[in-house]
Amino acid sequence: MARRLPPSRSTSRKLGTKPPKFLIIAVCEGKNTEPDYLKSFAKQHGNGLVEVETVAPAGAPFTIVKKAVEIKKQRDAQAKKTLDSFDGLFEVWAVFDVDEHPNIPQALDMAKANKVHTAISNPCIEIWALWHITPHCAHIHRHDLQRKLASAMPKYEPERSKQFDFEQIKYDFAVAKTRAEKQLADHEATGNPMANPSTTFYRLLDRIIENGIFSNAPSR
Repeated sequence: MARRLPPSRSTSRKLGTKPPKFLIIAVCEGKNTEPDYLKSFAKQHGNGLVEVETVAPAGAPFTIVKKAVEIKKQRDAQAKKTLDSFDGLFEVWAVFDVDEHPNIPQALDMAKANKVHTAISNPCIEIWALWHITPHCAHIHRHDLQRKLASAMPKYEPERSKQFDFEQIKYDFAVAKTRAEKQLADHEATGNPMANPSTTFYRLLDRIIENGIFSNAPSR
């Protein structure tokens, strides 16, 4: 079913204008890795209808979620003030690694209480990139994972920017998502859904795809 955009209350908006872009605000742990990938992915899959804004680097998970909550409250207040329903076409995501960070349960509780979405990778976001290229199911330390990705992705440099080679993996989203979903299901069966390795990063990417084709209503 096609997504139905809410009617605008703004008297200045004219009929026949281009549809507004769906906004995804991603508060990220990494300075380059996640922001660069997200923008490239939105350019490929957003069909010009999805805009990605990133806030990075934003610290440890609890700090990231706290910042995401602040941004969401500001955006909600803006939408209420302008009385323009198109200002409500957004989602705020907290994007972070499990790694060895403290206070992750508290961060998740805060996100849920404030309707902030989360995209979490264990041990780190590199597992998402690796799953485009090769399967990996065993527990792995982030340094070992980064080295393994560097072997599979020659342009990835773990000692420098840690940017993914988007051109190498841009056509393998479905493969990576299938591996991520299977791993989550296997962990769920053992009672530890976010065990190492795992990621829910693909859920954020699904939202870019869905809103790029107007197939789903925003959940905010």
